[in-house]
Amino acid sequence: MKADKKVYIWLVKFIRRIYIIAFNIYAWFWLYRLIFIRESSFEDYLLWFFATAGMYFFVLDGKDILVMDKSQRTYHDINNK
Repeated sequence: MKADKKVYIWLVKFIRRIYIIAFNIYAWFWLYRLIFIRESSFEDYLLWFFATAGMYFFVLDGKDILVMDKSQRTYHDINNK
């Protein structure tokens, strides 16, 4: 059962990392498209800002997404496994 839990945690973190990387690539492409390809209004830029800021403030706030060295782990990180 413990091995299954480790695989599950690894898989969830891997999927989160892929999601965040994909979102970042798409967000910057979206901004490039707004500036250079399409004729855009102020609302388009505002929508891009809030979508990207929401991702950074709410999703990237989780420490479990980041890859840390074992020496950088805190007491809280070690005991919550």
